[in-house]
Amino acid sequence: MAQFAFGTVLFVDRLSHEPARLFQAPKRVLTCQTLSEVPQFLQQLEQERKAGYHLAGFFSYEFGFAFEEKLKQRFKGTGNVPLAWFGVYDAPQLLTRDEEAQWLVEAAGNEAAPSIHINQFDMSKGDYESAFAKTQQHLAQGDIYQINLTMRADLEQTGSAAALFDNLLFQQPVGYAALLHLGDQKVLSISPELFLERKGKQLTTRPMKGTAQRGRTSEEDARVQDWLQSDVKSRAENTMILDLMRNDLSRITKAGSVCVPSHCEVEQYRSLFQMTSTTTGELVDGAELPEIIEELFPCGSITGAPKLWAMEIIDELEKSPRGIYTGSIGMIEPNGDFTFNVAIRTLVIDEDGAAEMGTGSGVVFDSGASPEYDECLLKLNFLKASEERFTLFETMGWTPDEGYTLLERHLQRMADSASYFGFNWNLDQALIVLSDHAAVFDRDMRVRLDLYEDGQFMLTAQEMPAASGDDWRICLADERVHSQDRFLFHKTSQRRFYDQTRTDYAARYGCSEVIFLNEAGYLTEGSFTNLFIRKDGKLLTPALTHGLLPGVFRAGLLEHGYAEEADLTVHDLQSADAVYVGNSLRGLINASLISLDADVS
Repeated sequence: MAQFAFGTVLFVDRLSHEPARLFQAPKRVLTCQTLSEVPQFLQQLEQERKAGYHLAGFFSYEFGFAFEEKLKQRFKGTGNVPLAWFGVYDAPQLLTRDEEAQWLVEAAGNEAAPSIHINQFDMSKGDYESAFAKTQQHLAQGDIYQINLTMRADLEQTGSAAALFDNLLFQQPVGYAALLHLGDQKVLSISPELFLERKGKQLTTRPMKGTAQRGRTSEEDARVQDWLQSDVKSRAENTMILDLMRNDLSRITKAGSVCVPSHCEVEQYRSLFQMTSTTTGELVDGAELPEIIEELFPCGSITGAPKLWAMEIIDELEKSPRGIYTGSIGMIEPNGDFTFNVAIRTLVIDEDGAAEMGTGSGVVFDSGASPEYDECLLKLNFLKASEERFTLFETMGWTPDEGYTLLERHLQRMADSASYFGFNWNLDQALIVLSDHAAVFDRDMRVRLDLYEDGQFMLTAQEMPAASGDDWRICLADERVHSQDRFLFHKTSQRRFYDQTRTDYAARYGCSEVIFLNEAGYLTEGSFTNLFIRKDGKLLTPALTHGLLPGVFRAGLLEHGYAEEADLTVHDLQSADAVYVGNSLRGLINASLISLDADVS
């Protein structure tokens, strides 16, 4: 049975096929509490490494104060965590994706399902705007040309920390996640950002600067990605930090070895896009961890430039110590190789469930207070508990004569959503699953194909239900959908709201289907069908932008010119020459709107 006990450290990379690394039962734990201990602490890490041990742990942001006299004078502590914490271990256990998932389930044990919510920030919006104005003064005076302004959120967490870590990783799969048990605290880092990696003589750093919220569909994503790629402010901010990191690397690498393999590359994550640049260099002979950390820590992407000036201004303007936030969590191997993240998207949870998490953004001269404040909030979106675990699925018909109905369109829609959400997708595997099951069908079937995040498929089938009449009674739901809800545009298992509403209205009013409106009063779709009306000789269907599923049957009618998109209202529905609902299983079905005597205007 897995134990999430003191000294346990788990590193997870959800963006590659690399195994998770699990460190347990440390030989000893090394901690650093004061700046005067920093040089000796780094030497201790080096001694343990040379003795053949692995190390795993973190450096707090304020650990970097030890390397500059001006910062030493400003040191006010690190909150409720040490300056640094590292366990000393034998080799880690390597876990496959399935083994990692099982370990997290067992580590959660019988604890309640996790939840987390934000209580307050250590800066009000007014406080933030005041601090922002002061950064603008420094920028205008030329003291700095970029700064990372951050604040802390106080949160309340209940249930299993291990289960929360797993849930957050599902919502935001990243390459540099870490889970640590410090005894009195647990640390959950869902970091997408690499601070520093050493492999042999090569150092690699990949700072992130530039953020944009994901669109609702792959088409919107493409436009957002193009915008971020060419956004002058984001590129300038990214390039400033790239130059800082190149300068830092040059102090510890061989002359002429620093290069930039990628510049201003846009990476996709589940809730946002991030812009990164990668810099590499070859270490000078004799440089080991103490020298490397002294020259490079903390990462320039979370300070600003010039680094020392930015850190002094940060100390003046921010309300509380950063602690682990914007420090670095990582592991050191006996051969000297190491990997450290930038500890963003990182929660520190006390035994009583009180939690803290930092958030921030990069500020340059032409930044605005409101957009930067909004970016800080955007970066907390992955905490939203509404995004429960879900599958992608397609429901299609199968007949002995024609096989699967509109199969290519169904699989293309699933592939598009898999790409959007970052699910593993293999078309050949999907076709094998469908073919294997079809081999035993001998009558008309209703088939559901589910895709899980890890690329596994599940197929369920039942005999095609008998048609429920040629004319369906439909009614309008009082409950509204929101056109910005991205789940409306993808067929996922998160359909409880639609299914429950249809069930309730069927019981109360005897209707076969329920039609929804969005927040602006435009018609969208039914709970499992698309809506169509005939008016003035045209077949019209609600425009996708209003918040609805791009139905497979609907797409075929649009593509062949049988239907057109339109902005449809309740009045259009009530005055239509004919009303239909439809999907790929049933085709186009006549429908009659029944009145519920409700105000749906």
